[in-house]
Amino acid sequence: MGAGRVVLLTDLEVAGVTAQRGQFRLGPVSFRIPAGSATVLLGPSGAGKTTLLRTVAGFLPALDGEVRVDGTRVDGLPPEARRFGFVPPNLGLFPQRRARWNVRYPLALRGDPDADEKADAWVRRFGLAMLADRYPHELSSGQRQRVAMARALAAEPRALLWDEPLAALDLESRDTLVRLLRDLLETERIPLLLVTHDPSTAFALASRLVVLDRGRLVADRAPEELAAGPLDRFLARFLGYENLYAREEVEGAAGLSLGSLLSRRLGPGGLAVPPSAVRLRGRAEGAHEVHVTALTWTAAGWAVALRQGPLTVHASVPAGPPGVRVGDVVTVDVDDAQVKPLEDLGWGGAP
Repeated sequence: MGAGRVVLLTDLEVAGVTAQRGQFRLGPVSFRIPAGSATVLLGPSGAGKTTLLRTVAGFLPALDGEVRVDGTRVDGLPPEARRFGFVPPNLGLFPQRRARWNVRYPLALRGDPDADEKADAWVRRFGLAMLADRYPHELSSGQRQRVAMARALAAEPRALLWDEPLAALDLESRDTLVRLLRDLLETERIPLLLVTHDPSTAFALASRLVVLDRGRLVADRAPEELAAGPLDRFLARFLGYENLYAREEVEGAAGLSLGSLLSRRLGPGGLAVPPSAVRLRGRAEGAHEVHVTALTWTAAGWAVALRQGPLTVHASVPAGPPGVRVGDVVTVDVDDAQVKPLEDLGWGGAP
């Protein structure tokens, strides 16, 4: 493998943790991350995700509760003694130091006699050998992320905590970083706790999704369990539902054929309709006559925006051209089984 082995753990456990940050109160929050798995923190802005991450890392003291590593409490220890790799959104790289020095820093800080050898091993593992003598401002966003990851792991952490690892990355850099993180989970067996607003990252990495709202833990489920369970507008948007309707919006269109159909599945928080549930039926007249307002090509096929009165609905045509033009009047069917009533869980914001 080339780089030093990370300490193997049974798990990272957060048990009844509470914290205070200004007027914001977090907790109690409890969850467990087994070795070699990732837990993603979700929630609207201001839900407490970063506060929880910083509390687990030790940068913010917990008022109550325990943080345990392999069954041993670490919540009373300072951040450096917990031996967690923590990567903040700004990465925390030293701008006046070259990439190799940044990776070497935590090893030198603790006086490791093999600091140079270990740092170089992580530099090579993350494909940074040709970039090792560059300063952070001379690197791309994805390259800086890899330097931050190499530095966090060079210190042989007992868990990796990462706040927004893929923010502002292009798709290629994002895919590269996801592959590196998955490799770490498989080979190093290190618990990973991360905050991300990117659904593709969450579902590519997470064994569990922990949802926070206003400092409270409101869900701790496997991704497939979360998708199958009750949804509100926030979770439906995160899961990729493009057609989201408030209850008032559907009730206001109940006199239309499409509004009448949707109103039968209406939940307290409205409803969600995946584009795959909306099927074009050509130019023939029918119950749900709509106007084509936009056509967009995507890697998954054509996306078609349709409108009936005040309602806009998005459909997907995965294979071949859509066979319609903007301005056409067409008929659509909606697969009622795919329509998802939304709960009113009281959450706000956007993922």
